Amino acid sequence: MKQFIMKQFIFIILAIFLLGACSTYSAFETSESDKNNQETAIVQDSTKYELLILDIGFESWFATRNLRASAHSEWYYTNWNQIYVNEWNRLYLEGHPYFENYIDYSPYEEYGFDINYKLYNYFQFVEEKTGIKLVTR
Repeated sequence: MKQFIMKQFIFIILAIFLLGACSTYSAFETSESDKNNQETAIVQDSTKYELLILDIGFESWFATRNLRASAHSEWYYTNWNQIYVNEWNRLYLEGHPYFENYIDYSPYEEYGFDINYKLYNYFQFVEEKTGIKLVTR
């Protein structure tokens, strides 16, 4: 019985220390200006885009291409991407076995030069890899 009471006492003491350790201390609180800066950073981060390509072989294919990114303008890549995306999504909706996902690409969003350039090259990679011409030029 004495051991049981001692174990309970130790458990209660540990619980008190844990609760004390978990409570916030005013020295660690962020000021209102820091909170505003953090919120601003979150808003700014939410407008950035990232292109994630899971197709095996694309990164090595992309790295070996001798194409200069500046060979064309962002407008060029954006327009071609819109054409490619429309065709890709049409094939996806028809149930083509290679096109397993829908691409949500808006011509009204500014994705940036790097995203548009890489996406354009991904479509080139798909055409070369599969032999399926998405767009005839």
